[in-house]
Amino acid sequence: MNRLKELRKENNLKQIDVAKYLEMSQNGYSQYETNISNIPTIKLRKLALFFNVSIDYILYLTNIKTPYNPSNIIKIANNMNRLKDVREDKDLLQIEIAKILNMSQNGYSQYETSYCDIPIKNLIILAKYYNIPIDYLLYLTDDRKPHKRDN
Repeated sequence: MNRLKELRKENNLKQIDVAKYLEMSQNGYSQYETNISNIPTIKLRKLALFFNVSIDYILYLTNIKTPYNPSNIIKIANNMNRLKDVREDKDLLQIEIAKILNMSQNGYSQYETSYCDIPIKNLIILAKYYNIPIDYLLYLTDDRKPHKRDN
């Protein structure tokens, strides 16, 4: 579940307008709005910047629209994330986090190395588990304290 349709309509945009910004087809973008397709993290970052909201807001983790303070590392070229840094800060092993996500250590390792993009549902689980914003995990902010969480 996400707020993409709501944000698009608030900004008087058509699906094709947002799709062009994301350099994809209108049909592909439509699948993001209807939760048919998982939104890749690189596109999720772009959408947060485009609508000037946090990823946490897009994904209903908070009702606070205001984005977090921007990171010094906003421009990234791939699906980089801070999963390894956050895990190591908590002195946890990959296998421990893999169990939380109900997956293999090898599968989780692929998220940390950006070999495989992490699905939104797992991003949400980890953001809640670590009590940090998804925006922090995806380098949109250096702020580790999430806005007030609604769920």
